[in-house]
Amino acid sequence: MEDRFAAIAEWHDFFAAVAGVAATLVGLLFVALALNPAVMADDGPAGLRTWAGQTFHSFLMVLVFALVILIPDPGAVGLGLPVLILGVWGVARVFIDARQVRGDPDPEWHGRPVLTRFASPLAAYVIAVWVGVQTLQGDADAVGWLVATVFFLMMSAASNCWDLLRDIGDRHGSGVPDS
Repeated sequence: MEDRFAAIAEWHDFFAAVAGVAATLVGLLFVALALNPAVMADDGPAGLRTWAGQTFHSFLMVLVFALVILIPDPGAVGLGLPVLILGVWGVARVFIDARQVRGDPDPEWHGRPVLTRFASPLAAYVIAVWVGVQTLQGDADAVGWLVATVFFLMMSAASNCWDLLRDIGDRHGSGVPDS
C-alpha cells in the first residue's frame, strides 16, 4: 500500500507552484487589509469583515493543503489525517462565517447572492473531507481530487479578493466611512 503513496511525488511540481502562488496572494491580501484596518475593526461591517476573513482563510488553506502534499513519504495516515482535519475545519468555518454574515444588520449582506459566496469553499472542503477519508482507507488516487479543492478555493478567494478590494476602494472614493 505504501508504494501507491510514492506516486504522490508526481504532484510535487503542481503543489509547489500552488504553495508559492497561495503564499504570495496571502501576503498581498494581508498588506491590502493592513492598509485598510477599518475593514477588520470590531465595529466595521460584519459582512465585509467576514468576507475578508473568508478570503484570507481560503488562500491560507490552499497553502496548507499544498504543504501537506509536499511532505515527503507521508503514508496513508500522514496524508489522510491532516487533509481530513483541514476539510472538517474548513466546513465548520464556512458555517460559522455564513452565520456571522447573516447577523449583519446591513441588508447588503443578506440574501442568496451573499450566501452563494460560501458554496465554492463548502464544496472544496467537502471534497477534502472525502479525500482524507479515502486516503486513510488506502486510496492514494483520491489525492488527485485535491486539485478540485485547490481550484474551488483559489477561484472563490480570487473573486472575493477582487470584490473586496473594489468595495474598499468604493468606500474610500465616496467618502463613506468603513464602519
